[in-house]
Amino acid sequence: MYETTEEYVSEIDKEIGHVTKYLDTEGTYSGNFSNTYKKGTAYYSIQGINTNEAIAIKEKDGRFKKAIRTGKYN
Repeated sequence: MYETTEEYVSEIDKEIGHVTKYLDTEGTYSGNFSNTYKKGTAYYSIQGINTNEAIAIKEKDGRFKKAIRTGKYN
């Protein structure tokens, strides 16, 4: 699980995936889903930061918002 922050990053490395399902309800799911970002939203690794620590999410305006890993999704 990742939680977005208010911090934007510019040291983007490479695309590592994208949201495959948008959920606006609670439930048990697996894969690349989000309750914040729409299906198709890309996420990226950040230069010098392990993806187990943080990733970057591409926003509609083209900027990249940092998301911190908060743990494993059950």
